[in-house]
Amino acid sequence: MTHKLLDGLSTSPDVFIHQFDIVGDRALIIRLDQEPRRQASFLDDRILGPGVEGGWAPWAEIEAAALAAPPAKAGFIFHIGHCGSTLISRLIEVASGVRSLREPQPLRQFATVAADLADGLSPWTAAELQKRIDLYLRTASAGETTIIKATSYCGDLVNRMKGAAAFCYSTPQTYIAAMLGGANNPLDLRLHAPLRLRRLRTLCAAPVADLATLTPGEVAAMSWACETATMAAAHEHDAQRIFTIDFDAFLRRQEETLAALLAHFSLTTSPDRIRAALTGPTMRTYSKDSSFDYSPEDRRVLLAEYAAAHKAEIARGRQWLELAAKAHKPVAAALDRFGI
Repeated sequence: MTHKLLDGLSTSPDVFIHQFDIVGDRALIIRLDQEPRRQASFLDDRILGPGVEGGWAPWAEIEAAALAAPPAKAGFIFHIGHCGSTLISRLIEVASGVRSLREPQPLRQFATVAADLADGLSPWTAAELQKRIDLYLRTASAGETTIIKATSYCGDLVNRMKGAAAFCYSTPQTYIAAMLGGANNPLDLRLHAPLRLRRLRTLCAAPVADLATLTPGEVAAMSWACETATMAAAHEHDAQRIFTIDFDAFLRRQEETLAALLAHFSLTTSPDRIRAALTGPTMRTYSKDSSFDYSPEDRRVLLAEYAAAHKAEIARGRQWLELAAKAHKPVAAALDRFGI
């Protein structure tokens, strides 16, 4: 690792920690210019390629460089997945000009370590995890206000990060339909279900469910319960910190909601910039790939198709949630706050 790239961790918004090697106690640092970073929906290995400078360095060297960075100036977007969070992130960026990072890989690793901590399986102590989160956020913002959108299963990190946060969600029926209907969504659902069930068991202090016995609709319901119960507990602890966004409600009140969200993050804008963001190409293209047309009307049509095709599984998922709410207060709190 060159001294120049290490030094950039504390001075350049284009240099940041891309990935941790937890076992080897090192990390990968990369330099990614503004435009490819702005275009990226996922700051994971999909962004690595020609033109991206980087290299591995021991954590001790990275820690020393990160300590020289100014205090983090970060806000956060958490979400349940497939609920418009990428679109919200892009609209914030367009309407305010703020620097945004979408789904950086270290947050996924932090979320996994945090779940391992609860089971006594983490190679890091709670203090070490918190220290690395804090130093990562310093280098991720590098003195600039930065809005960081986490991956959907990283919601528990809301309890380990300071700063204003937003939580994007959809109702159980909408979420279950989206997760069962999208081409890749069922695989995504199964992939993250074990981690989410572990987290939900910790929240409820009870076994809650056996993953092998759950139907696809019930797995989706459990996943919804995990993320919303996490945020309901955080919201109860500090309601002023978390701005909640029902995405379908946002689509009905776009200007009002986006203006309130920008104010929540203390971002400077104007009514004209907000209106331009909402009437521009961002709202008419698929937020994860702007080469595809995808409007709110397209979303409504697809969700209606998914709901019709998966009616029985959606009903099973809803029934599972209602029974889980009777047995576990965190699930009841999630349904009460986010279920209607």
